[in-house]
Amino acid sequence: MPFPKVYTRAYPDVAAQSNRFKIIFKGSPALIGGTSASSPTFAGFVALLNDVRLKAGRPSLGFLNPLLYSRGLAGLNDIVPGNNPGCGTPGFNSTVGWDPVTGLGTPNFGKLKEIVLQY
Repeated sequence: MPFPKVYTRAYPDVAAQSNRFKIIFKGSPALIGGTSASSPTFAGFVALLNDVRLKAGRPSLGFLNPLLYSRGLAGLNDIVPGNNPGCGTPGFNSTVGWDPVTGLGTPNFGKLKEIVLQY
């Protein structure tokens, strides 16, 4: 995937599966989806990756963009088919590499674990 050597930032950086994410709302179970669920899901992946690094005597990851837009690409699943329709439009299309629907892709914990141990 062609990415510039300079670390840039695009929105979104990454994505996560988040349909039918179970929460407790006003004391009762409820299902949500979208950014409200995918952001904490990805944050959970980062917490687990930091735990792997700390157990190996390494520091926490800190700012993720240099990792994500370089070696981290190998630990992300590029989501190619689809789009994000809404408001009467077809939305943006997902495509090979970064796209405005799924960013760089979804995390693959096993691959990211190996990458962050070497980073």
